Amino acid sequence: MTVKTDNNRAIMSISSSPKWLNKLIIVALLTTLAVYLSGCLVKQDFLPSKNKVSLKKVRFWAYQIQGQDEDNNIKKLASSHYDLLVIDQTRSIKGEETYNSQKDIALLKKSSNSYGEKKIVVCYLDIGEAESYRWYWRKNWRIGKPAWILAKDPDGWDENYPVRFWDDEWKKIIKQYLDRIIADGYDGVYLDWLEVYSFKPVAEAAKAEGLNSRQELIRFISQLSRYARSKRPGFIVIAQNAAELGRFPQYVRLFDAIAQEAIWYDGAGDPDLKEKVGDVPVDSENSKEYIDNLKRWQQLGKPVFNVEYAQSSSKVKRAYQMGKRYKFKTYVSLRLLDELTKTPPPGY
Repeated sequence: MTVKTDNNRAIMSISSSPKWLNKLIIVALLTTLAVYLSGCLVKQDFLPSKNKVSLKKVRFWAYQIQGQDEDNNIKKLASSHYDLLVIDQTRSIKGEETYNSQKDIALLKKSSNSYGEKKIVVCYLDIGEAESYRWYWRKNWRIGKPAWILAKDPDGWDENYPVRFWDDEWKKIIKQYLDRIIADGYDGVYLDWLEVYSFKPVAEAAKAEGLNSRQELIRFISQLSRYARSKRPGFIVIAQNAAELGRFPQYVRLFDAIAQEAIWYDGAGDPDLKEKVGDVPVDSENSKEYIDNLKRWQQLGKPVFNVEYAQSSSKVKRAYQMGKRYKFKTYVSLRLLDELTKTPPPGY
């Protein structure tokens, strides 16, 4: 048998081989072709982004999602040499709609990281809760109006409301949000409140509609990642929390990395209520569960970032030691996340 290709068309001529052998050859060729075509038809959203900058190369990262437009914080972020910055979009906040976020991102992306190369800058985006201080919120909205706003935040964060995230109106809002983020020049997004699928009012609302909330979350993120990467190839998508979903490879493949909060130390976000902003030990069983789940992400080739909320020198030191033990990329800060940490990683 001879095979040649001409403009991607295969022309076959089969010599005087036995008929059984000819049939075997044809079956083998058809099987190979089917496997090849199935690979070509894999949806792009199940493939990692082919970004020029590798998250696996990141040594140091920083996380600040409040107060970016105050106290020269953008200039402080630019003068730092973190490899990855996770920040908010200032112009997404009500009253800041005219703020020039694009200018901030351009400055940060021109600044150098620990390698003397350009920083990676990704935008915080809560896809599981509606936030009443964002650009999309309307004055007459409240729990139950629209119907996809389901409850108050279970952890007590003001102005945050878990949503029926599979609702078409919410999906439209998040896609518009992505358009704004992409337009400002961010390298990717850092998706928060992915645990929404397991929040009881959300899970029950899905069940009432004959849906599985976990499957709907996978479908939602699949749609978002495909949408963003169609607009900007190489767009980075990082998961925050919900590490237990590492049991589902189809979910993990949607992301370039995962970040986990408070594996060993936690805190609260309201010092006015005399809440501790760090140094609160996490139950050892919960820590073990986080670690076991995050190992699944590592086994699938995903970098693991973690942020610990600690301030005493002994706890900060232990947080970095534990992160190094498990090959996590650790950042220790305080729950408010309103400035760069005063306790940067060893070697920074």
